Amino acid sequence: MMIMIVVMTAGTGVSHASARKGNIDTSAILKLVERYEGKEGFETVTFGNLAIGFVKLIANFSADTPEDKAALDVMNGVNKFVAVDYDDAEASVKASFNKEIAALLEGAEKIVEVKDDGDSVDIYGTLSKDGEKIRDIIIHVPEESNIVCIFGTVDIENLGAVMNAADE
Repeated sequence: MMIMIVVMTAGTGVSHASARKGNIDTSAILKLVERYEGKEGFETVTFGNLAIGFVKLIANFSADTPEDKAALDVMNGVNKFVAVDYDDAEASVKASFNKEIAALLEGAEKIVEVKDDGDSVDIYGTLSKDGEKIRDIIIHVPEESNIVCIFGTVDIENLGAVMNAADE
């Protein structure tokens, strides 16, 4: 759902982006996640190059439709995936993590911000100059205490094809 928001707003995201900001410091984000990993209430899922390569290999054998091939093309640009759910952490630990991640993302380009029923979904990434690719997507939902990091470069057109197929 959150990635669909990126796809739907990517064309307008280029015009909404004020001054171009800096790239996302992926190593700093990974170090922050590692520091909190193992703390009570933190659940982390990480797929590195090897795991993603294995998923791509399996997906390649079952890609029958154009939508499947577009999904595989989206995956081809991804080299690391990290998801963190810290909803069960103590309030002070949640606040600390949110403060630290916000500081790391402060200089990054916010592609879109969605507010819904008191929750905000902040999506960061680096858009290519032509607006056709997004690099290093970070989806942070502080009120829900989760963050999803998709490191690599994703083609917006392929992502759009995948999202359109999911809506059908």
